[in-house]
Amino acid sequence: MVERTDPGSVGVVAGRFVGALTVVLTVAVMLTHQEGFYRAVRIVLAGLESDFDVPVWVLFWGNVALVAAGRYAFCYVLGSLLGVAYDWLDRPGITLLAIVVALLGTIDGIYGGFGAQSVLVGGGYLLAWLAYVPVFAWLLEANDEADDGPLRLE
Repeated sequence: MVERTDPGSVGVVAGRFVGALTVVLTVAVMLTHQEGFYRAVRIVLAGLESDFDVPVWVLFWGNVALVAAGRYAFCYVLGSLLGVAYDWLDRPGITLLAIVVALLGTIDGIYGGFGAQSVLVGGGYLLAWLAYVPVFAWLLEANDEADDGPLRLE
């Protein structure tokens, strides 16, 4: 017999959702702080006295792509780990999950808020993480309802 409801896979989907939200927020912040990046790279390149021929805008967009991919992967993996931990604790309830996610969102919000020098950005990260809880609960409930008996493997 195989159990159809897997909190780990539900956590992956919810983590992807949070990842998409935080990627949008991260890219928006990076676009608003674009001039600071250009200025810092020009100072570093001038200090190195290098004949580096790659335009700064290419470095900026490469940085945006790498940061977005890293942020998405971070949320994807952490969402999966939250789902696995939820199952490992014998499904303690959504309240405990909400508390853990709120703590993680607060830490991420503080980190993101300091990086962007904005309390609103920090709050945006917290809200993005809090969106994990209803998505997780909805998907877990939908999978529980779909489980109408044992699955036969043939």
